[in-house]
Amino acid sequence: MKKFGFFILFSLLLTSVFFLSACSKGLGKHEKNVSEYRDNVYIGADDAFTLEAMTGYRETPFEIDGKSGNKADFCLVTVSPKEFDPTVCYNYKLTIGGVEYKGECVKHPFANTYSFEVAARCDENSFSVEINGRSIELISVKNEQFISPEKAFEIAYKRLKDSDIIKNGKYEIYIRLIKNPVNSTGGYFWYIAFVDEEQETCAVLLQPETMEITAVRE
Repeated sequence: MKKFGFFILFSLLLTSVFFLSACSKGLGKHEKNVSEYRDNVYIGADDAFTLEAMTGYRETPFEIDGKSGNKADFCLVTVSPKEFDPTVCYNYKLTIGGVEYKGECVKHPFANTYSFEVAARCDENSFSVEINGRSIELISVKNEQFISPEKAFEIAYKRLKDSDIIKNGKYEIYIRLIKNPVNSTGGYFWYIAFVDEEQETCAVLLQPETMEITAVRE
């Protein structure tokens, strides 16, 4: 019985160590506050279309309220015809994770673009989308020098941890890979934001290869 009791105690200890180790990885205790985690962007084109896709997971239903609820995977694709004709309908088809998705693209109310969204997250370096039967390969904008979203979050949190929003402890987190919002040189940045119940925001814009903080909102 003593040996059996020791075995149970040892097993529980191992389980506890494993659990604590698992929780310490990635975003750790902050993960429950993440309302959007957009960790990849893909681009592709042919002589008729330019496509951009963003993927990750986010709160559903999505609401900017300082709290984070249930999450779901997503992949949002924007389709830009090189010759815009509002009378043309565009159908899409793609496969992510072995599941095929197809349907009709939705026209943007103001821009000359279309889009569609599927409840799936892409983690490959590339994938293909068919638009009206034309297959277009989309390739990730990330390269080997890009730091991970978790590393970007770590840098941002360290920079902003003394802000009133974070000190208050009631906030939701947005982690997004976004197009360069600073100038016309192109490229992508990590955008890390903390938003409270009053929609007050503190955020960091981070260069993903050099880890340089380009802009701060406090």
